[in-house]
Amino acid sequence: MQIYDLEEIISQEEINKKILFLSEQINNFFRDSSFIAIGVLKGAFFFMAELLPHLKNCETFDFIQAKSYEGNKTTGKIRILKEPSVLLKNKNVLVIEDILDTGITATGIKEYLLQRDVKNVYFCTLLDKPSRRVRQIRPDFYGFEIGNYFVVGYGLDYEEKFRDKRGIYILKFKS
Repeated sequence: MQIYDLEEIISQEEINKKILFLSEQINNFFRDSSFIAIGVLKGAFFFMAELLPHLKNCETFDFIQAKSYEGNKTTGKIRILKEPSVLLKNKNVLVIEDILDTGITATGIKEYLLQRDVKNVYFCTLLDKPSRRVRQIRPDFYGFEIGNYFVVGYGLDYEEKFRDKRGIYILKFKS
């Protein structure tokens, strides 16, 4: 049995403040146009649920589920497990992510959406981890830049555990 330590690095209060800040940025950006929000399951569920009520020109929302991780390691490949069901053709799409890490999942989702003739694809992520990026992609909106830690909480998981934590935590593995 593996034992873990959790160290909180971002509190629920800090997340709440950042959501208000991000909603202002997004509302200013989409001041003259509308968009469809696409949340990346399962990790972005909490973040998206808190962010959406503050967004003004969002036509509707849906979800996509993509996977590129097994445990705490990326496989280097993306699999789409759930496709959005709303019509995306000629629409601006705001992808809402929990974390932008290697960029493998984000670039895979972007390619998938562009093949569906969307107008533009933008990314909003709660956490940005540029030190691990292996694909050239940057978020249009991000909450917190973090170092090279494996983090859980607020929707982020390790083998489906810790999603329910209200803050963001570094997951440390004990020997």
